[in-house]
Amino acid sequence: MKPYKVMVIDDEPEVCSILKQFLESLGYHVITALNGKEGLELISRNAVDVLILDLNMPGMHGLEVLNKVKSQYPEIVVIILTGFPSIETAVQSMKLGAFDYLVKPIDFKRLEVVLEKAFEQLFLKRRLQVLEKKVKEEYMFEGMVGKSLSMLNVFQMIKQIAPYSTNVLITGETGTGKEMVAHAIHNLSPRKNKPFVVINCAGLVETLLESELFGYVKGAFTGAVKDKPGLFEVANEGTIFLDEVGELPLSLQAKLLRVLEYREIQRIGDTRTRKVDVRIIAATNVDLKALVDAEKYRKDLYYRLNSFQIHLPPLRERKEDIPLLCEHFISELNKELKKDIKGVTQEVLDLFMELPWEGNVRELRNVIERAYIMAKGEFISIEDIPEEYRERKIKTKDEEKSLDETEFEETPTTLEEVEKRYIAKILKLTSGNRSKAAKILGLSRRSLYRKLKRYGML
Repeated sequence: MKPYKVMVIDDEPEVCSILKQFLESLGYHVITALNGKEGLELISRNAVDVLILDLNMPGMHGLEVLNKVKSQYPEIVVIILTGFPSIETAVQSMKLGAFDYLVKPIDFKRLEVVLEKAFEQLFLKRRLQVLEKKVKEEYMFEGMVGKSLSMLNVFQMIKQIAPYSTNVLITGETGTGKEMVAHAIHNLSPRKNKPFVVINCAGLVETLLESELFGYVKGAFTGAVKDKPGLFEVANEGTIFLDEVGELPLSLQAKLLRVLEYREIQRIGDTRTRKVDVRIIAATNVDLKALVDAEKYRKDLYYRLNSFQIHLPPLRERKEDIPLLCEHFISELNKELKKDIKGVTQEVLDLFMELPWEGNVRELRNVIERAYIMAKGEFISIEDIPEEYRERKIKTKDEEKSLDETEFEETPTTLEEVEKRYIAKILKLTSGNRSKAAKILGLSRRSLYRKLKRYGML
């Protein structure tokens, strides 16, 4: 027997009997019902794969049954069977989700072919569901998506560090998902049922930041009409996430160091200290080591924060994750905005793979959301993408062409002259940015500087 169950709903007992014999001869499990109400009851108790449904039945019309089945059991493939065919009912059936529309008297050969196609579709759909589940299990982690080696390493590091109370420093460019990593660490830790408190160290002036972090006592300053606990106290037994910790003023760095060393805080205007049990996760998009070397950041605080570091790669270094991210964001938007967008076209995907994504995953998400709102078809097309991104693609191609098809006004006579002119061209292309030029040329900044000096281009 085949591992599929077929149901027949027809008000003529003879039709049900004939179809049952025929379908069983093909190896299918078959159940029958003589009206829509009985059929719906049987469907609720049986895992039906395919429904062969008569339209013209007393009581509940076949279209009504079709509508209920596709609303409640959208995975069931429905084949309409009718002795009174019309264009109108055929169109209505297809709009409601019928797979095919067959006319009585039954053409059994045609029915057999339609069933084969129906089960082929079911097989492919279920295989896709299995693959999607596998993708979610392997490449989705605490709301983050990635199959690149760098992101799989990040997921592994989160799992390893989460059970401990060790301080964590998350580094990476703006928009790479540092707060999501912090949330993941907290959610997988023994502190998951305790507070998770977020503070942006660059979002407040120094005085306000100090009172937010450490709190104050009544009368500490004008306006302090009552005691107020700081966020370290609010986060007690939980986790505090210090975003943009590189922007922390030097005066507050000393106070933060005291929290890290002694696990205690002192409210503004208070004479006593208070013990806190808080895990500290910090994040920065700047090079803290460089700030330490420039004496703009305390070395001892840097090493305390950097007990365990997780670096998030920029999107341009993990472009193999872009198709997955597109699928993930569209799935989220479908649930949120109640549309049914299937994905992005290959042209859009090609564009996304070319772009530099300076705003990283956050920028990609924003672009997809804007395009999603504009999309009129099942797929996001290139016309739905914001104009500035489409123009960027054109500009990039023009720049590549200008390099590939460069013709010198005069033929250079030496290799040095060729190199000099090529370097000049790259510098023009990068608007004089030597770091970018060196990267394109495959040179270190120091090597490029030496060549510029030799050719008198400084």
